[in-house]
Amino acid sequence: MSLSKFSEDLNDMQLEGVLATEGPVLVLAGAGSGKTRLLTYKIAYLVLELGIDPRAILGVTFTNKAAGEMRERVQSLCGGSLAGVWLGTFHATCGKMLRMDGDKIGLAENYSIYDDLDQKRLMKEVITEAGLDPKEYDPKRILGAISGFKNRLVCAEDFVPSTKDEKAFAKLWTAYQDALKTNNAVDFDDMILLTVRLLQEHEEVRRKYSRKFQYVLVDEFQDTNHAQYELIKLLSGYHGNITVVGDDDQSIYSWRGAEVRNILEFPDDFTSAKIIRLEQNYRSTTTILKAASSVVANNSERHEKTLWTNGAEGDKIKLYKLPDEYAEAKLIARSIKDEIDSGTSGKDIAVLYRINAHSRLLEEALTKLQIPHIIIGGIRFFERAEIKDIMAYLRLIYNPDDDISFSRVVNMPRRGVGLKSMCRLKELSRAAGTSLYRTLIGGNLEDLTPNSRKGFADFLELIEELRLTAKKSDAGEVVAQTLRESGYLSMLEQDGGLEARARLENLSELVNSGIEFANTHPEDPSINAYIIEASLLSGIDEYQPDEESVSLMTVHAAKGLEFDSVYICGLEEGLFPIGRSMESNSELEEERRLFYVAVTRARKNVSLMWATSRHYFGDERIGARSRFIDEIPEELLEGDKKTMPPEEIFQRHSSSKVEKFAGGAINPGTIVEHPFFGRGQVQAVKGWGENAVLTVAFPKYGTKKLLLKYADLSIVR
Repeated sequence: MSLSKFSEDLNDMQLEGVLATEGPVLVLAGAGSGKTRLLTYKIAYLVLELGIDPRAILGVTFTNKAAGEMRERVQSLCGGSLAGVWLGTFHATCGKMLRMDGDKIGLAENYSIYDDLDQKRLMKEVITEAGLDPKEYDPKRILGAISGFKNRLVCAEDFVPSTKDEKAFAKLWTAYQDALKTNNAVDFDDMILLTVRLLQEHEEVRRKYSRKFQYVLVDEFQDTNHAQYELIKLLSGYHGNITVVGDDDQSIYSWRGAEVRNILEFPDDFTSAKIIRLEQNYRSTTTILKAASSVVANNSERHEKTLWTNGAEGDKIKLYKLPDEYAEAKLIARSIKDEIDSGTSGKDIAVLYRINAHSRLLEEALTKLQIPHIIIGGIRFFERAEIKDIMAYLRLIYNPDDDISFSRVVNMPRRGVGLKSMCRLKELSRAAGTSLYRTLIGGNLEDLTPNSRKGFADFLELIEELRLTAKKSDAGEVVAQTLRESGYLSMLEQDGGLEARARLENLSELVNSGIEFANTHPEDPSINAYIIEASLLSGIDEYQPDEESVSLMTVHAAKGLEFDSVYICGLEEGLFPIGRSMESNSELEEERRLFYVAVTRARKNVSLMWATSRHYFGDERIGARSRFIDEIPEELLEGDKKTMPPEEIFQRHSSSKVEKFAGGAINPGTIVEHPFFGRGQVQAVKGWGENAVLTVAFPKYGTKKLLLKYADLSIVR
């Protein structure tokens, strides 16, 4: 691939970023400006034009999906495999280093990675064993605080408590870390923190990696936290050739530790840094870019940049003022139906909202019009109970010291191991200072019931057989054999119910996942490598909408995606921007960046919705339109901020129906029809008229309590 080919495929600023190989480089890449193209071409340029060994290149991004796409593009440019290049997420990169050198800080090579659910389960055990109440000491809240400290490279031993609550927190944090160590496990934050610690405390390791990586490239740099930034500085410290690509206007993850200062102050930390601005947008229309830029320009903490495009001017931004959230959902559904009827594919349409609670009415409205849709942010594939069960088996095969996985599956399916037996095993484990599995191998279980002893023995034999299989078979075969030999498959087949069949379908997909992994990772198709990759999957990695489905998601979940048409709803003060941001300028600026991200997901059309009233816990609250609407120039808007569509378009009942209800025609025993729940029978009526609360039994969805005024019911008989 000649230099002239690079010039043909890249615009001037992208080419400048590719050719700037030496020293620190900051690429400010606006939304849709081709940052991935710059990064992939830069790696190809280093390999093809400068003759750099791929093993001397480190590319870091935030999702497996982004890393996979980048690898495919680079391989295509280089005409084949790119053996040896380190290209993956922060966690995958750290995971690789820890498996190679983690023993120097006391971490065994076969450690487990605990996800959010595993962490909560472990913390709940820690709280209980400390004699505290998990209701008073919320595991999620405590883990959130621990995560915040770890993101700033603060360890449990560094934390100095001063108050009674802080002392309790410190005790739980220390016990949590001890439990992780006992289980030979780490959480996601530990992966970064421990790697930084490894590099800081062991000069020979730091020297090995910093000399190895002649070129370090980082994607989505605006999303890095303090720990990740320190990691990057350590890895690029010897050669000093670091390229970071990001957009401070899309820094929206402070709640999980991201620090926008990393990208804002990069030129201060690297005083010789070259700054390159990618401002040509290849995604959106001129109107969309002007609207988004006009809003985010009100932020003071940002690098100056102006997005532009050679594309069409495009339609104006559609603005709708609506009476309430019910009208909002109906209008969105009707508009989407019109788009689909006109030939737009459902996969090219998205509805974005600030909080997940917005999805319910939208889903009902789309269902009523029979519009296929998918809600992003529901239960992820690898978080489903049956998938977690089999993954626990696989993790135990890989890491026998993983007590969380052991406890999850030792009696799943049932083997006669009761609660008392498990408590006794835990006592023996604590006394011996070993894991549950190793205590079981010790065999000192005479005081247990015969059933429990047999159950434990059968389980031990099963795991040992599967461990032998894992040594000689690939991931697909190990997953399939675990399902068969564990009895999990036959348990569901014997059940035969609808839920069991759905779980079997999910497990079939898990087997497919293992087979696919083995086929696409010939260099290491083992179950060990599969577990590591599955542990590091994020929600966006699993996002694969079909051709017909409209996507419903929060703006945070939409980051990195794009659609022809985007509907942004709930644009009221206190909702978007969220209420808590009003007291902090930095939080308000992040809300503004969030709005910028929402608008720039669209290629062609943007529709903005706000409601004059919205219901919270049954009470009606008056809403004021979001300040972000006011920050868009009037000439870019179609519709205005004052006019509301005729309310009769969105009326939930005819007046005759309300009168009929008010007259007492709806009583216990009445059969009614609901647009989402279907046909049901009224069990009880509390109150009078349109403010009555109905208890209705729906055969498919169970018993629901509905406020008549908003229920949109019709009487069948």
